[in-house]
Amino acid sequence: MVRKVCGLLVMLFMYGANALAQATGLVDEWPLGRVYLASGDSVNGRITYHRTEDLIKITRPDGSVVAFAPVAVRAFEAVEKDGRYRRVFVTQRWNLGNDYSDFLAPAFFEQIVIGKYGLLRRETMTQRDISRDPGYRNRYTSYGGMGYPGGPMYVEQRIDSFFLLLPSGKVKELRNVKRDLETLFGKKQNVMKAYIKDNKLKYTSLPDLAKIISYFGSISQVEEKRT
Repeated sequence: MVRKVCGLLVMLFMYGANALAQATGLVDEWPLGRVYLASGDSVNGRITYHRTEDLIKITRPDGSVVAFAPVAVRAFEAVEKDGRYRRVFVTQRWNLGNDYSDFLAPAFFEQIVIGKYGLLRRETMTQRDISRDPGYRNRYTSYGGMGYPGGPMYVEQRIDSFFLLLPSGKVKELRNVKRDLETLFGKKQNVMKAYIKDNKLKYTSLPDLAKIISYFGSISQVEEKRT
């Protein structure tokens, strides 16, 4: 049994190291953090999160470096430079966006709301065509002898994808946040709409979205206790 566990850990370390060598794309770094491993151990140090590959690298105080994939991690905490803001990421099993597949793979999610209904987030990078934006077009008017270019102009932009952690433990992607949540609200839709209107909340604001999910979870728990 011990040999099997050791063999698995070696494979996970090798997987992390190989993937890290090829890591590209969206990367975040924090000067301090702690990783809680599936084995029950934990590792402290500087954290580098390769979001595109879903891989974390930890530079420990002694200078050694280890890398982990989600399958080897329960959760990790990342502390911002000022030390006052902590971000928590957890590993959840997810269908990788394919709702027609039963295959679930472990993936990292940032934990925004904890409760009966949890709010999770993943950040990705996309390319956006800014050639039609008024600010971009104004730079290329005939003023000053510069003509407007005909082709598109792409810039990289970070975008948020939000997910619900349902009471069943299933992770549900919110592809259209407002529509998907109103469907979830069901019989409580009128109560939720009144709460959102009275508090002037917006689905496009992360703090407001967190309040919406938290409130829905709280009134769902009250009803469950009464029944």
